[in-house]
Amino acid sequence: MTLFQNLGIIYYLLPFIGAIDNKYALLFSIFIGRKNHHVKISGYTVDFKSSQFMVMMDFIAVLMYSTSYHISSDEKIHIKLDLKTEFVLPLKNWSLEDENLIRTLFFGSRFGANFENKPIDFKNFRDKTLVITEKDGKKVIETSKGVKFYIDSIHPGNTIGEAFVQDIHTIRNDDDYNNKIVVDVGAECGDTALYYASRGATVYAFEPMKAHFDAMKRNLSLNPELSKKITPINAAIGKDGKLKFYHSNIAEIAGVSSFVYNVHGKDAVIFDDVQGYTLSSAIKKFNISHIDILKTDCKGCEFFLTEDDLEKVEQVKIEYESFEYTKHSLTELTKVLDNSGFEYMLYRIDPTRDRFSNFVSGHLFGRKTKSKN
Repeated sequence: MTLFQNLGIIYYLLPFIGAIDNKYALLFSIFIGRKNHHVKISGYTVDFKSSQFMVMMDFIAVLMYSTSYHISSDEKIHIKLDLKTEFVLPLKNWSLEDENLIRTLFFGSRFGANFENKPIDFKNFRDKTLVITEKDGKKVIETSKGVKFYIDSIHPGNTIGEAFVQDIHTIRNDDDYNNKIVVDVGAECGDTALYYASRGATVYAFEPMKAHFDAMKRNLSLNPELSKKITPINAAIGKDGKLKFYHSNIAEIAGVSSFVYNVHGKDAVIFDDVQGYTLSSAIKKFNISHIDILKTDCKGCEFFLTEDDLEKVEQVKIEYESFEYTKHSLTELTKVLDNSGFEYMLYRIDPTRDRFSNFVSGHLFGRKTKSKN
């Protein structure tokens, strides 16, 4: 990583650094770019590779958020985020499930969730209550809407933090999604698709990355009734034909993937045989009569939407990024929306992006209010 990236990690870690014993040594280790970092707590050392910096930060943050924690003789850490519910993790050799559990506890707590570790009657708990139990030896998380996910098949920040704690996909609380058609572009592990299906919508869920797509199908299997409303499609939206995607070499499920730009540089994992469609082509191929809501989180594909694509679309909910490396500008997108008869608004949901203008990064909601110009 570059010195600038190391300083960025320090910037995000500083609010939580007081939770560990070797705070100054860790900050120095990050600053000089060591490949391995050591976190000392209660006389024990937890080791992280530099590529695990997000997991390390989330682990330290969870310690800061906790009401108490202790380490048992079998080298497991027992963490309570309230005064009663305990979660247990090993101190060494973390699996993806262990890492995602820590990240889930962090993102959930950060945005106001509380956790239980046994089945409950959700009617007696807050809407932001999350239940983590086991099914056939695998950890499963359930939301107050009754939607379930395998912990090792999610992106904790998106699946839990955004979709079911921040509730970012709700446009208006009184919206009726029954019999509505949603097209989910960038469906990842199925969180948005399951969210809209849980509210009555029929969903076409497009996800180009095979690992993400397989995670989505696995999560759909936990929700058999809702999955009847969802059509998972292993394809990209943006351009017709085979597309080259640049993917993270660190996180198979949670990494950034795009055919528009490469933020991973020479370390990118390249998939050059991903099926793509324009939205118009997808509408025809999959017999989509119309689209009540088009949701996109596709790392640049939003800039390939055309006026023809939006002809059958009533509402759009778009996460956009017009950083310099995308080589696209927000005004390209808004021009298409203007010409297609949409009124729209920009807004923010991510406090970690306080350093960026709304012109560069954010969310857009639009509703078609007039005929195409």
